[in-house]
Amino acid sequence: MESEIEITETATKGWFEKIKSWSYENWQTILVVLIVLIVGISAYNYNQQNNTNLYPAVAIDDNESNSNELDKNNQEDETEDNNTEETSPEIIAENEDQEEAAKEDSEAEPDEETKNEKTEEGFSSLDNSGKTYTITANDGEGITHLARRALEMYTQETSDGSNLTKEQKIYAEDYIQNRIGNEKINTGHQETFSESLIKDAISNANDLSEESLKNLTKYVK
Repeated sequence: MESEIEITETATKGWFEKIKSWSYENWQTILVVLIVLIVGISAYNYNQQNNTNLYPAVAIDDNESNSNELDKNNQEDETEDNNTEETSPEIIAENEDQEEAAKEDSEAEPDEETKNEKTEEGFSSLDNSGKTYTITANDGEGITHLARRALEMYTQETSDGSNLTKEQKIYAEDYIQNRIGNEKINTGHQETFSESLIKDAISNANDLSEESLKNLTKYVK
């Protein structure tokens, strides 16, 4: 038993001595092999790391490119939709109708400044009793002044009475004033004169005698 162990130990020592001797004799070869292995492993790890970094970057670039392409397509689609909407005959017609309606509203209803000017100058209207002329009194005016302005407005609209002389106009104004009254009025007071009253005043003014006209001359400025 002991001899077997001794033989085994001797054999082991023999192999160890051989390996040690071979290693000592070929240490340069072993060193070169180790260096080659180390360099190869390092190069492999380096290539693996580069590939890992490269592929995600390429994937990101592809994703960004696809995203940009989608955004570009969406923008082009929106532009086409907008152009289609802007050039659509229905939209153009609707816009034209709106502009026409706004224009008609503007013409139908004057602004506040126009209304005020119209009130200051007076206005005519037509009702069941016939046409009338409403005049608003300015500062310092009386019924005679309003009658004069109503007469002028009627004459401008109809041309009736346009051939009256200054004396005849004075008579017509007094004729109208005498049938309305001579009460004191304030600024902003509105007085309405009927068309029939103005016509009567013009008709009577045209029938004045020469003597009456001479008496009125002194009132002409």
